[in-house]
Amino acid sequence: MTRREAVIHINHKAILFGIALYLLLYGLHIALLPVLAQLLEQGANASGLYGVHQLLGVATCLGAGYLGGRIADERGFFYGFSIGGLGTIITALAALFWAAITSKPWPSLAMLPFWLVVNGFLAAFAGFLATADDKG
Repeated sequence: MTRREAVIHINHKAILFGIALYLLLYGLHIALLPVLAQLLEQGANASGLYGVHQLLGVATCLGAGYLGGRIADERGFFYGFSIGGLGTIITALAALFWAAITSKPWPSLAMLPFWLVVNGFLAAFAGFLATADDKG
């Protein structure tokens, strides 16, 4: 095997589009949080709103991972996991940046490894499905 054959080609378009969708859906999720909080103050079921909050997070990971896998059309698990993990890191860094510029308390990053794994595997599952569905 030559050195050139050993290099794995990475579809940058799949990763960029997947992360862009991840960030877009995450932004919509964050934008809806005040609405959910207002519903909670008006007496809505707290567990139901928490379920909606979690469903939005799952949809973010699944949608972005699926898009990345579909664009790449190969190694969907790899692309999905990469998108889920990178999206999680980018949003954590954005939260730190936002806290720094607004003088808010810094968010705790103690759960970041957990969310890297969870979001990565959710997106990886969707990426796998995106590449497995047309292989017959």
